[in-house]
Amino acid sequence: MFSAMNRSVKLSLIAIFSALQFLASIIVKITVGYGAIVYAVVLLVGVLIIRIPYAATLTCLIAALLYSFISPLSLLMLGTFLARGVTIDALFNIFKVYRDASNHKYRLYVIIPAMVASGFAAGLYQYFFLVLFMRKLVDFGAFIVSTIFVSSLISNAAAGYIVPKYIMPRVRRVI
Repeated sequence: MFSAMNRSVKLSLIAIFSALQFLASIIVKITVGYGAIVYAVVLLVGVLIIRIPYAATLTCLIAALLYSFISPLSLLMLGTFLARGVTIDALFNIFKVYRDASNHKYRLYVIIPAMVASGFAAGLYQYFFLVLFMRKLVDFGAFIVSTIFVSSLISNAAAGYIVPKYIMPRVRRVI
């Protein structure tokens, strides 16, 4: 069924995972970035289930638009979401992860670095653009910013390992 996924199923999955990413981003906000693994898992599961090029960018864009309604920064947060989506899509398209996912093959040595790079890109956007340049967020200092970056790195690496190794084989049985 999923190898020849029709248009309405794809659109429904994009809507569902965009909404789930929005909810996960609220968890990340509440936990000041330490709940990033929830967002990373939702993002990666969605992308690997949808399996179309630019799925990450599209779902991140929709989630960002939803998030802009509740964020005091409004559309400035769009860059954080898009940095993640574009980074994942660029690496997944270059290394043919979407094609492999259609065959239920998940290369951890590509997925883990892509997830870490996407989290790092989002963090760089937030820190350099929103904190230092725009001065819209509080600069907590090097130590706290470093721990948030390390937490993000660990969360994204863990999600990049857990999702293809344990979650996707179980999802494949259900689909």
